[in-house]
Amino acid sequence: MAAELLPNQEYREAAKNSAEAIARRLASRGGPKGRVEYDVDWAILSETEPPAWYLSCADNGDGMTRHELGVYTTTLAVRGANQNQSLTGNQGMGLKISGPTRHKEGLLIRSLKAGEASMVQVGWNKQTKQYGLIPLGDGGEEIVSVPMEFFPDFILGSGSGTVVTFLGNAAGENTFVPAGNPRGWLFKYLNQRFFRFEDEGIEMLVRVPTGEVEDWPTSREEAVERTKGKGRSFNLSRVNGTAAVWDDASRKLGDHYSGTVTVAGDHAAGQPAANVHWWVLPTGPGSDVSTRTFSGGSIGILYQNEVHDWRTSSLANAYFARFGVLLGKNRVGFVVEPLGDTVTSDFARAHVLVGGKPVFEHEAWVTWAEQFRSSMPPEIREVMAEEQERMQIEDPDRNKRIKERLKDVMSLLRPVRARRRADGSVKATGPTVSGGTTGTKSNGTSTSSSPSSTTRKSSGARGIGSLLSQLSDAGESADLVYSSLELEPVWRTEEEASSYALVGGDVRGLHDRAAALAGEDGATAPLLILNKQFRGYTAIVEAVNEWANPEGDETKAEVIETQTQEWITQKMLEAVSGLRQLENGSSWTAQTFNEGLSPVALTGAFMADRYHTLREVKRHVGSLRQSTPASIGTPAAS
Repeated sequence: MAAELLPNQEYREAAKNSAEAIARRLASRGGPKGRVEYDVDWAILSETEPPAWYLSCADNGDGMTRHELGVYTTTLAVRGANQNQSLTGNQGMGLKISGPTRHKEGLLIRSLKAGEASMVQVGWNKQTKQYGLIPLGDGGEEIVSVPMEFFPDFILGSGSGTVVTFLGNAAGENTFVPAGNPRGWLFKYLNQRFFRFEDEGIEMLVRVPTGEVEDWPTSREEAVERTKGKGRSFNLSRVNGTAAVWDDASRKLGDHYSGTVTVAGDHAAGQPAANVHWWVLPTGPGSDVSTRTFSGGSIGILYQNEVHDWRTSSLANAYFARFGVLLGKNRVGFVVEPLGDTVTSDFARAHVLVGGKPVFEHEAWVTWAEQFRSSMPPEIREVMAEEQERMQIEDPDRNKRIKERLKDVMSLLRPVRARRRADGSVKATGPTVSGGTTGTKSNGTSTSSSPSSTTRKSSGARGIGSLLSQLSDAGESADLVYSSLELEPVWRTEEEASSYALVGGDVRGLHDRAAALAGEDGATAPLLILNKQFRGYTAIVEAVNEWANPEGDETKAEVIETQTQEWITQKMLEAVSGLRQLENGSSWTAQTFNEGLSPVALTGAFMADRYHTLREVKRHVGSLRQSTPASIGTPAAS
């Protein structure tokens, strides 16, 4: 069971247990507002030398008696006081599985209820070689009484509550800030895990330290003084959830830069409806949310106020492309909330399931994406339009010159496409291929039909299977059609490229790659992103400058860079468009193009023909070798 759990799952389980305990206490006898604190276990810290920096989760819930503490910590799948054990409710075993298996030294659990304060330690018992209660005290007792000062004041004020301390896998291990983790690791994790924690009616706080361990306070009282500004901060920071963090950020742009689009799904196909929550996030100083949760360009699945299955950075590219966000991806965030009785989660709370299948493996998300795309909020379109403006190249005639030079070679191998027609002029058969394409919209999305990375047949006019790919006397009556997908090239830095939904990218994005396509798949992506920082490109620029511009004149250097980009653009356009001409619906399919036009493959295409690229650039800037800066203009291109 532990093998199925996600990293840091034990802290989520402790938070959920605390929230349920508080809900029970409030329902039964009221009292102070619910409070959950992830903090240093100050009681243990004061008793150890050198100080043991253990993380604890304390809550002012209903607590457990000595008897309940023994039963609940040694029995899996107990019903618990909430009586809600089910596929959609509490399963009663999360912390018992994740805690001891992640912390072999154990969990130290102390609880206060009805004036009775008790403590147990559950973990790997080295004597019995089993998970279970570890004896405490000189007498080998498994459950012991503890003094009231072992509980924080907010628990004593409520008269009940529980403290769970995580002891790690070795004696004295720092679980407050584990080795290799940033100072705010837990604060960020809990914000990423929960959607809107304030909706629970409970305040959750996490201690976020600064500085080195030797500078940390060694008592809760000293930590409180730090909170008041006396010394380096050691504050309790409130966990609000990703939605609340993104709300605050988007409001800097205005009140309408976040919202929810409800999409219908397809109930006949077993695809429920969903809410697509969206945010447009600002850029610039003071707008970074990455210390609190995921940044823009991230998409997750919402279930019962928890966000699962996050896809971020390059792993989110394909999903954003499906939702229609090809440009400005890093300024948009999505959380998709499936609706209905067929929606559950798996045991590990790792995946949200639709009809027993993880959402991103179910075709429902494809339907939701297409439905969202058709009713995309204008604020997101605004982001893409802004990015589109940035794509305008300085030389508006460059693409025209390139297309004219490529016209003859691109007519050599046009793929056969024939549309069924009763009185057609030809006979056609064979595997079906994508339909006609007429260009790109101003926001960078394709106006055409395009094959998808899945086999799903869309109800929209996407052209899947609409055209036959082979001429045959034994085929169906059809008319020949010719379709071409306009491919727009743009030069970007590696950082700028991270804002695009790259096809076939990995965690490296465009780093040390010559180029990448941006769109849904290699066969239909409308944008070709060329890397300004790729060393293969910069090496050619440097070589030509040494040859034609040894004096380092800036005007000459600009001309050289412009010409180098033009000839590289032509080469890469030919590589992409030429390969696409092989499309036939069988040996060259959407998946094949994803492989053949990946950033790695495009880098291979770049490196394969540097000889002719360098020769053409030198030919067109040769006049610079004898010219003076005042006489330089952009050389005429053939």
